[in-house]
Order: sequence, then C-alpha cells, then structure tokens
Amino acid sequence: MPNLYIPPTEVISPKRQWTLVSVLYDRGENNAAVAVGRWEGDAVLAIRWNGNDDNPIGNPQSRGLPTWFIVPQEFNDSILKTLKEVEPEKAARAQEFFVESVVLTNTIAIPERRKAIQEAVLEGIGKRSRGGLTVRIFEPALSPEYVVKIAGPNGFNWERSFLGHEETPEFIREEVRKATLGT
Repeated sequence: MPNLYIPPTEVISPKRQWTLVSVLYDRGENNAAVAVGRWEGDAVLAIRWNGNDDNPIGNPQSRGLPTWFIVPQEFNDSILKTLKEVEPEKAARAQEFFVESVVLTNTIAIPERRKAIQEAVLEGIGKRSRGGLTVRIFEPALSPEYVVKIAGPNGFNWERSFLGHEETPEFIREEVRKATLGT
C-alpha cells in the first residue's frame, strides 16, 4: 500500500502568502522537515512535522491542508547552524538565500543623488530577493543617464539604463523591484 502522507515537497499552502523554494531537511514519515521559502515575498525558514498514513497532512495544518510554520527570523542562525551539521550542502545553499545584497560600484557624481539612487536600488531588491545579488550603478561620463547592473546566483543578470524622467529614485526602485521579484 502506498504512503498516504503528504511529503513536504508538496506542502504549498497557503498559496497567497507561501512559496516553497526548497526542502532542506526531510526524514520522512513522523519526522520533522525544514524548508526555505518566501512568505509574502520575504525569504524565510519554515518547519513542520510530516504526517503518516493515519494523519496524512501532518502538522501544522489549516482547513484540512498541510502548511508550514514560519520560523521567526531571530532563530534562523540556530537552525542553519544545526542544518550545517546534518545537511552541509543544503545549509550552504540556504545561507546564500539570506545573504544581503551589496553595491560594488556607484559612480554617480552628486553625493545626494548617489545616495538616493543606491537606497532606491537596495529597497527595490528588498528582502524578497535571493541574497547574494551584486549591484553596479554607473553614471557614464559622456551620457546623461544612470545605468544599473544587477547580477546574482544561477546566472541572474539584469541591466537597465534610466534617462530623463526615469532617473527618479521612485521609478528606479519600482523597475528594480519588478526585475528582481523572482530571483
């Protein structure tokens, strides 16, 4: 008789808030599972107890659907440290998910503009995006535009020039947000 319990790789509720990225730890029926995912766009760790044939949906559950418990951020380091002992390769990949993005270059000449555009780019990336993104912001010497280049894991590369009315922090923030939403 096949297992009736729902494996953690199939726990995708609630769909409006939760997106499963990867199950990091899974010891099967009646045991704990740990995952990395997004809760309302933010990178999070989540845990659950797998069910069994008598209780297929495990715990936690909501309205008869299996769900994940979102771990408060202050506990992430402890869980990742333990995960490093039991699943080192998966722990390293999960750690990258939480690494802050960094601006490597910003050549905008006017200090106030340089700061405002850099803040807009980082706010656009926000917590939603997978960590480890590197940002380069340029103001070419012979051109009245800003150029933003963002690179990251899995070959992610994005580049956009902003000219005229597009050079506002608000516009740049929104374009960066849209570009990095799925990274």
